Amino acid sequence: MELFPHNLTVAGLLSGLAVFSIVSCSGAPVKPADLVLRGGKIATVDSVFFFAEAVAVSGDRIVKVGKSSEMKPYIGPGTQVIELDGKLVVPGLIDAHAHLPGYAEALAELDLRGTNLFQEIVDMVAKKAKTTLPGEWILGRSWDQNDWDSKEMPSHELLTKAVPNNPVWLVRVDGHAGIANKKAMEMCGITTQTPNLPGGEILRRKDGAPTGVFIDHAMHLVYSRIPDIPPERERKNLAAAAKNCLAAGLTGIHDAGVSPVTVEHYKYLIDHDRMGLRIYAMLSDPGVDDLAGFMKKNLLPDYGGHCLTVRSIKLFIDGTLGSRGAALLEPYSDRPGYSGLLTASFERVEKVSESALAAGFQVCTHAIGDRGNRLALDAYEQAFRAHPTPDHRFRIEHAQVVSPEDIPRFAALGVIPSMQPTHATSDMYWAQDRLGPERIEGAYVWQKFLKTGAFIPCGSDFPVEEINPMLGIYAAITRKDPKGWPTNGWFPEERMTREQALRGFTIWAAYAAFQEKLLGSIEAGKLADMVVLSRDILTVAPKEILTTVPEYTIVGGKVRYQRK
Repeated sequence: MELFPHNLTVAGLLSGLAVFSIVSCSGAPVKPADLVLRGGKIATVDSVFFFAEAVAVSGDRIVKVGKSSEMKPYIGPGTQVIELDGKLVVPGLIDAHAHLPGYAEALAELDLRGTNLFQEIVDMVAKKAKTTLPGEWILGRSWDQNDWDSKEMPSHELLTKAVPNNPVWLVRVDGHAGIANKKAMEMCGITTQTPNLPGGEILRRKDGAPTGVFIDHAMHLVYSRIPDIPPERERKNLAAAAKNCLAAGLTGIHDAGVSPVTVEHYKYLIDHDRMGLRIYAMLSDPGVDDLAGFMKKNLLPDYGGHCLTVRSIKLFIDGTLGSRGAALLEPYSDRPGYSGLLTASFERVEKVSESALAAGFQVCTHAIGDRGNRLALDAYEQAFRAHPTPDHRFRIEHAQVVSPEDIPRFAALGVIPSMQPTHATSDMYWAQDRLGPERIEGAYVWQKFLKTGAFIPCGSDFPVEEINPMLGIYAAITRKDPKGWPTNGWFPEERMTREQALRGFTIWAAYAAFQEKLLGSIEAGKLADMVVLSRDILTVAPKEILTTVPEYTIVGGKVRYQRK
């Protein structure tokens, strides 16, 4: 896989500039632009990482990139001019792996992120119960037992005692485990005799009684009984979530696992100009045999002027490292005899992959453990043999723990490792406990991937992590937490350069969605997605990146967010 694929060559760039020069110098009058940004530092993020001073936009497209002195012909009575005063402008930032519906739901639920004790969570739920009718569900998200002194998964007894009359369901930070109180388990018909679902685990006491913690597919036992959100409220939540993304400087996301119903919500919001954020949606595996029919029915190559694209399928092959659901080749170092969970079979991944190749769809498989990654690569490879496709752009989402012999296979097979920098800095406190000193050498290995010729589209996995892309860029270039720990960075040899990190959130993310001809760089002819930043993240001290904020977020030439 080329590091700068397809139209990102220097020759291509010069050719494009030459064409534009002919048009501009032909003697025909230049039409005034709708928007001009001038007097700044424009990081084009093209193949040569060129810096300009100004950019002009007509409609939703960039028409000129150059010096501020060249903008005069593009400014007319109706042109909006933004004086940059030396500020940095970057291409619209794209989160290459996120969950907008999950984030939208989290905005309406108890936020348990950052809690230090299970008792703290119990107190929050008890307070919520005082304003909740008996029998109504209380939902929350983002607890992490790794932040507690005990580091142990909780048990429901304290929660049940504090809130006996409301069903409670609290999802772990990774979205791959949750805890229910007794009332919720009773409403779901869960007892000591309830068996584990394939690809899931019910944690139990020594007597076999459920502790209330459900991992991966076992979570469906609870989810199936939680009432659906009314459509208008769901659309309202999604619109609020999209607004927050724009305020964070995101102009697009790759939504990793949605239903056709959610796609219809997106279409509605786009039709009513309540979205503003570009969505590249991965459909969740429908679990049907007629995959060709499903893909044909749901294919959406362009909706609303490149606001929504549907041409990919999201699979899950294992769980997560934090809840010990990631599938490992050897047992967990801190749970002897246990190697995690497979949530999909080799046969299913291979079947979906073959169907996708035949239908022109992309497959994006969640794989975190080294066994999960190997299984996904093996299934992909078999499908590629059956249906040779030069430009498939299949992805593995997360690719967190990979055996050394499997790392070169990504580039060799043309498989994209879609990774999230803040996962490394969130997991670094306990990841070696799970993996031991040898396997940790193959975990979160950005430079090892890049040196093979692969490239890394970057994301956050929000709401697992926060939506702020500055946190991801900081983590990518430092491998430190926001407090600056560890001093030299965690496995610092795997740090990205600033240019690589910015490419990860722009042109590499665009390429991973077949959109590099439209998005990901600031070049004439491309969609006018740009972010004006309060600081120059390419030069300031790394710590200052954490407090850098968008001044403007521009999508398709429209200012969708302006800092007050």
